[in-house]
Amino acid sequence: MEKPKLREKLRKQRDAVDPILRQSWDQQIHNKFWSLAEYAQAEWIMLYLAFGSEVDTWPILTKAWEQGKRVAVPKVCKYPQEIIAVEIMNKKELELSFWGIYEPIKDEAVSPKVIDIIIVPGLAFNQQGYRIGYGGGYYDRFLPQVSGYKIGFCYPPFLIDIPVFPWDQPVDLIITP
Repeated sequence: MEKPKLREKLRKQRDAVDPILRQSWDQQIHNKFWSLAEYAQAEWIMLYLAFGSEVDTWPILTKAWEQGKRVAVPKVCKYPQEIIAVEIMNKKELELSFWGIYEPIKDEAVSPKVIDIIIVPGLAFNQQGYRIGYGGGYYDRFLPQVSGYKIGFCYPPFLIDIPVFPWDQPVDLIITP
């Protein structure tokens, strides 16, 4: 199946997951993430700000702040088409973007080299850590700049075989419930 059709199919399937089950899976994923030695040692964390039926990252954001970690989130730049990591210190530094996703208000980029852990979004992942994203290629261009640990959060039905292309960038670890 071509990636655009597969993306649409996966998005519909994920949207159809029972919200109570999704909440249970989120909690299990969060607990596994928080128990990682890499998380305990991390000073800088970058994560996507979940929307819709994505694995919820908002509790990760809150706990990281409570534990004194520095947090960066992605901001999409139209020209050039890329994402930058922007540090935020509270939710007041966010605004809804054109796509309905929260993004930082400011544009001051953090070097990807300082990121100790990055949580990467995906509609599905395979056993080798490759993912199907949303089709913009933003993370595939950004991840090679990150020297830190790359993690994907994935619900069980979405750990599947997917088409992989030479430009696709894998994560180091996939956390499922």
